[in-house]
Amino acid sequence: MTTDAQTGDYRAFLEAQPVPTLRDWALEVAKDNRDVGFYWEVAKHLPSTEDANLDWAAYDPIDAIREIGHLIRHFREEAADPEVADLLRIRYVDYLVEHADDRRFDRRTGSSHPTAG
Repeated sequence: MTTDAQTGDYRAFLEAQPVPTLRDWALEVAKDNRDVGFYWEVAKHLPSTEDANLDWAAYDPIDAIREIGHLIRHFREEAADPEVADLLRIRYVDYLVEHADDRRFDRRTGSSHPTAG
């Protein structure tokens, strides 16, 4: 269990990182945890998914599948869009702090930045 001081240090470390790095780390943690809810929460803030915030049951199944395909193909580039980056930065940092007991990126060996993808 992390102490408040350790959490504060980790939060400060994260807040100093560029948004694409935070995005990659948060998505990596979400993937490892199979946290689909986090992906959906972030995706709802992307410009091209504003219409997808509607109730999925109201969609024609084919349209819903098409929307999901779009999200999967464009998630990373749209999540780095400057229009939403500041909002997402906050969520990425919070998410990474929430999962600090499982994984901390300030303690990685080798490069402190994941390979861009």
